[in-house]
Amino acid sequence: MLLVEQNFRFAATVADRHYVVDNGQVVDMIRNAELGANMAKLHDYLGV
Repeated sequence: MLLVEQNFRFAATVADRHYVVDNGQVVDMIRNAELGANMAKLHDYLGV
């Protein structure tokens, strides 16, 4: 089983950025180079 952060980092190998979607709308995009600096923000989006 992977942790949330491990899943984010694994997905980074497939795409150049991470998308945050709410109700079918992209509300934020975070480039791979900025992932570490924005991990807390991603955790807040997911409520973890």
